[in-house]
Amino acid sequence: MTRPSALRRVALAFAALVLALGAPPIEAGTCAGPFPVGERTITWNDPDRPGRSVGALVRYPRQAGGASAPPVDGCAFPVLAVGHGFTIPADRYRYLVDGLVPTGVILVLPTTETGFSPSHAAFGADLAFVTRALSADAAFAGAVGARRGVIGHSMGGGAAVLAAASDPGLDLLVGLAPAETSPSAVAAASGVTVPTLIVTGSRDCVTPFANHAGPILAALASSDVRHVDLAGGSHCQFSDGYFTCSVGEGSCGGSAQIPAATQHGATVAEIRRLLDDLSSPGIVVFADGFED
Repeated sequence: MTRPSALRRVALAFAALVLALGAPPIEAGTCAGPFPVGERTITWNDPDRPGRSVGALVRYPRQAGGASAPPVDGCAFPVLAVGHGFTIPADRYRYLVDGLVPTGVILVLPTTETGFSPSHAAFGADLAFVTRALSADAAFAGAVGARRGVIGHSMGGGAAVLAAASDPGLDLLVGLAPAETSPSAVAAASGVTVPTLIVTGSRDCVTPFANHAGPILAALASSDVRHVDLAGGSHCQFSDGYFTCSVGEGSCGGSAQIPAATQHGATVAEIRRLLDDLSSPGIVVFADGFED
């Protein structure tokens, strides 16, 4: 990972370029985290799917004030949707919020398709849609950058593959123990050309690698594919834990052999590494105070 000192040099060079072009630079320190986490709940209507209302939890780097204070402006933050696992509420991914938002990332967590008969196709469309909706939302106009991506766990991981294959505006994909879906995430993976990170756990018996993440990885068309298998990691520990997931995991004997905090920390580190590798000089995503 690029060290903060190198990021400072890049940021200074960019500021010098902006000055040379006659535009006002971003105030020194404005885009350096850690940022406090802002929290809003928003519902958007998808004009391409009449009648489809998509609610989402939005977590963003905010200005000083309360939890609903305005977002920090002028830093071109990436916008990433986070897809939940089967029956797991969207708010059970706090570790991603706490690990990514303070470093300069906007997360949008759709609250749709949480029941026992979810539509994978609709959820994939929701994941892509909320990144576009947030980017077009006037309240965030000064905060969002050009980068949009999707993260998904289990069912949400398969749906994220569907999203990345269908929306050419998305430019990164992260699957956390992604599951095969209907329509097929494996089939859709052949249409995914963006940089992709797949993180799995060696103790995952809910979505065994050979039947889920493995075929997805093999089918990806991207030239930048990363796979990290966490020794001792479990399926459910890619969330903050939820009883329905625990019941399924307990029935197949896939309990974790590492603490949840260890799995969470490693997962966030890999996502941050991908973002860092993709970041441009004008988007300083990582800041002092965060170490590998």
